[in-house]
Order: sequence, then structure tokens, then C-alpha cells
Amino acid sequence: MKKRFLLVLVCFVVSSSLFAHEFFVIPDEVKAYKSGDTVKIDALSTHYFTVGEELEPAEVNEVYAVKNGVKGADLPLTRNADKVWYEAEYTLTDNTPVIIVGNRKGGFYCTFTDGGYADGKKAEVAAANRGKTIAKSRYFAKYSKFYLKPDPKDTSFSTPLGHDIEIIPLDNPAKISKGIFSKAKFRVLYKGQPLPNAEISATYDYYNYKTANAYAQSAKTDAKGEASFKIDNAGIWLVRVSDTRKSAFPDTDEDNLAAIVVFTVAP
Repeated sequence: MKKRFLLVLVCFVVSSSLFAHEFFVIPDEVKAYKSGDTVKIDALSTHYFTVGEELEPAEVNEVYAVKNGVKGADLPLTRNADKVWYEAEYTLTDNTPVIIVGNRKGGFYCTFTDGGYADGKKAEVAAANRGKTIAKSRYFAKYSKFYLKPDPKDTSFSTPLGHDIEIIPLDNPAKISKGIFSKAKFRVLYKGQPLPNAEISATYDYYNYKTANAYAQSAKTDAKGEASFKIDNAGIWLVRVSDTRKSAFPDTDEDNLAAIVVFTVAP
């Protein structure tokens, strides 16, 4: 099923398409939600950003709400095999802004020189795959959040949630509007510090949507870890960044962390 929303992506995806699935949480329906509404949330793993493509084990996915800076309990996930994504529900009890957070919990895998892969660190993968040569070992984790019912008067939207890599809107999502000269700025944090010189890309729903990893805009974060995007469409936007560097874990070559932020732009 094709969703009617707008997407923006930031940075390169993992080089091998096998591991380039993005993980993000989005509202199933685009509308103005009010107190008392139960919001259906979709958690997707996909190359196409609007259509589910992979169903990983439910236990590696975590979805919860942050309200007034407080993390709520994990929301139960229901597997939707037909649409190839997981679903959760959250009921708005008042008009307080809420951030819905989705994490693809961290894990390890190794790629082989023949193009295959296996989960785990080098030693265990090598022991279980005699005769195969490991090309690279990697730790990865993915973080996602969307701003549900933002408030123009809210000042907490730019407060970091403490993820290892995170995108912070510098403009209140409730005030971002569509226009010829309209732009929205974001700051990327890695371990709480600005991440400069990150390759960034942008796309939106119905822009070459049948092509995997297709982007309509591109840029780099500046010395402050900031980048701006033209807001020339209405709907739901998605911003993504990733970072790959030498691993901090033993028996692992590199770490790859990715973050996504989602918000709605009014027509």
C-alpha cells in the first residue's frame, strides 16, 4: 500500500543494498490528531521508505512514546505480514506534544567475500562458517522518532533524547510550512556532539518512489552539524543521517549508526 506523505533522507545508506534497509516509525494515517484519538503507528524496514519490505524479529524492534521528557513503556507490536511491517497503537490522553520513538536495537553481522552475510562477531561467524572468508564485521543500530501533535508554543522539540546519533529540528515542527522559499534546519548529534561534514540527501513520496534509495536533494552538514532543506511539499517529511567509523567494539571492524526524524508539514 502506498502512503500519502513526504519523505526526506539524510546521508548515505550502507553500501551493500542487503544491509541498507532503513528503520523508521510513522503514523499510519496523515491527519490532525486530537486528545482521545488512538494513533496507529507503523514500524517499517525498507529501501523504499513508504512500503514495508522486510519483517525482522519483533524483539529487535522497540517503539515507545516520550511525553514531557519522560519515556513511556514499550508499545506492543503486531506483525502485519500483508503490508510487511509492524503496527503499534498510542492513545493521546491530552494535547501535550508527544514524540514516538522507534529503535532497531543494535546488533553485529559479518559480510563474506562471496557476497553473503551472517549475524554475529568475527570469531563466532568464522567458527560457524568454515571455508568462507570474512570481508568485514560491523555493529549497527538505527534510531527513529516522529513528532506527534506538535505545539507552536512548545520549546522541548529541540531537546535531545540521548541517542548515539540523533537529528534535532532547529525549527519547531509545528511551524514548518510549505513555500517556494521555505526551509527547515536540523542539527545532527553523534554521542551528543555536532557531526560535521555528513553527506546528506533528500527525497519525498512520489519522487521516483519505485526506485530504491532515490533522493531529490543533497548537501553536507556544516561545522555545527547543521543542514537545511527546501520545504516545497506538504505532508509527512522524514530526515535521515548515518555515520560509519572504526568500531569501538572488539572483534568488529566498524560501527554504523543511523537516525531518522519524521514530522508533518501542513498544506
